[in-house]
Amino acid sequence: MTTIATNTDDLRLEAARIAFALIRFEEVAAHPAGASTPPGSLRVGTEEYVFLPSWRAVPRNEVETFLVGLPSPALLAPTTSRGVVALMLLHELSGDRRRWAEETLSNFAGGLEEIGPRLGLSPTSRILLEFDEESHVFSFAGVREWTQQFPVRVGWSIWSLEGDDRADARMMLRRSDGRPFPGRSCLVLHMHRPHEPESGAS
Repeated sequence: MTTIATNTDDLRLEAARIAFALIRFEEVAAHPAGASTPPGSLRVGTEEYVFLPSWRAVPRNEVETFLVGLPSPALLAPTTSRGVVALMLLHELSGDRRRWAEETLSNFAGGLEEIGPRLGLSPTSRILLEFDEESHVFSFAGVREWTQQFPVRVGWSIWSLEGDDRADARMMLRRSDGRPFPGRSCLVLHMHRPHEPESGAS
């Protein structure tokens, strides 16, 4: 089970851990790499990941460090190829694309700010994230940092959790194939466009 960040300096790494967990969650719905892997090479989707448009593969055990080292907030969208993730750095965007990216980050953070007070969550509240064979507990502050730094295109929300002393609330997920976790229907948030930015971008 993941260790909760204990100080502000740890939050970015905790946010990267959340992002990578959600990438692993979503990749089950993607197609396995079709090309054969040369002898001695790592297999994309299990042992390494590619963050488009770069072709440079990142070993699995270095993905979190890679995310932490990004020069700006980034939007992450797992593709239909397992282990391949589209990565859009905010500081590389301009014009309408920059405004929509900022709006997406705002939507993620805004959704979380509505959930927190409703469930009585504080920065140190424990958030349980479970899927497949994985189980993690993150801080609410870490989840907030994730929404601001590395949002992943996965359906998600946070619900109350009763009768479980492991955490104070649970992160609910839904894959692109519609399958919910932990196995119940729920309203989830996505990268979406509820309204246009004030700039009037189309």
